[in-house]
Amino acid sequence: MRCKYTLIRTQKLNDPIIHIEKVTKYYGIITGVKEISFQVNRGEIFGFLGPNGAGKTTTIRLLLDLLRPTSGKIRIFGKDVKMNSYSIRQKCGYLQGNFSAYGNLSGKEFLRLCADLRKVSFYIEPGLLERFELSDNDMSRKISHLSHGTLQKLGIIQAFFHNPELLILDEPTIGLDPLMQEEFYSLLWEFQEKGSTIFLSSHNLSEVEKVCHRLAIIRKGELVKAESIENLKKQLNRKLIITLKHPIAGLKLPGAKLQKQHGLTYEFIVKGDLPVLLRALESLPLADIVFPEPNLEEIFINFYKDKDNE
Repeated sequence: MRCKYTLIRTQKLNDPIIHIEKVTKYYGIITGVKEISFQVNRGEIFGFLGPNGAGKTTTIRLLLDLLRPTSGKIRIFGKDVKMNSYSIRQKCGYLQGNFSAYGNLSGKEFLRLCADLRKVSFYIEPGLLERFELSDNDMSRKISHLSHGTLQKLGIIQAFFHNPELLILDEPTIGLDPLMQEEFYSLLWEFQEKGSTIFLSSHNLSEVEKVCHRLAIIRKGELVKAESIENLKKQLNRKLIITLKHPIAGLKLPGAKLQKQHGLTYEFIVKGDLPVLLRALESLPLADIVFPEPNLEEIFINFYKDKDNE
């Protein structure tokens, strides 16, 4: 599945489904988002990352024309969102953060209502319910009586059941156990393989790193970075962790700065020429050496820290 995912995501990078250009939204004197610009390409899973209050939900509501920007332009499927709101949303599936629904309806009645509002036939693929372990009994119960996890599964079903071209998902795995999270990720890759584009807003770093190729990082309403995860990793200084067989007083390495030491284990940040560093390592009594791959948490902290220092 991941091989197909990689192939699809690299084929359509010049076919934007979402295009946001210098969008600003004010709530009175409060800034929701400020001059954000990015695009999401056809067939990719795009991560939108930031802590609570960063502007993620405001951006999603702007995409869906639930809010209007103070300035800037938003185009989806090549159309202006403001002028083509209804036709655009017909092609979208949306899962809101902290999903809720009409408590007096059953799950089945709610999905039928969603189908009627979308003017599509009411048909839920049996496999879609089965993979999230939603039984006939679950679907017949009043929504007000559902557990948080079951309610979240219902929210996922209503976003996906009509096979949308664009999925806009806000914290989609909240309340799901690890097995159901994995099932959800598989569903994302299957829809991507069918050609859907997925905009995934989350503060779950491991989730975004697992399923997304590119991402945007937003902080206090401003876009910090919009780039592929692979390129973001390349922009970070590499770590080097070595363990010695015996101590060396005042250990220094060319092009590397010592960050911390614990016993015979030393952690460096590498900033200089790697071949020179490797030659220096040859003369050391090494018991172990590791060049760990940067993860998304390090990327996130690095770009937030850089923004704070500006």
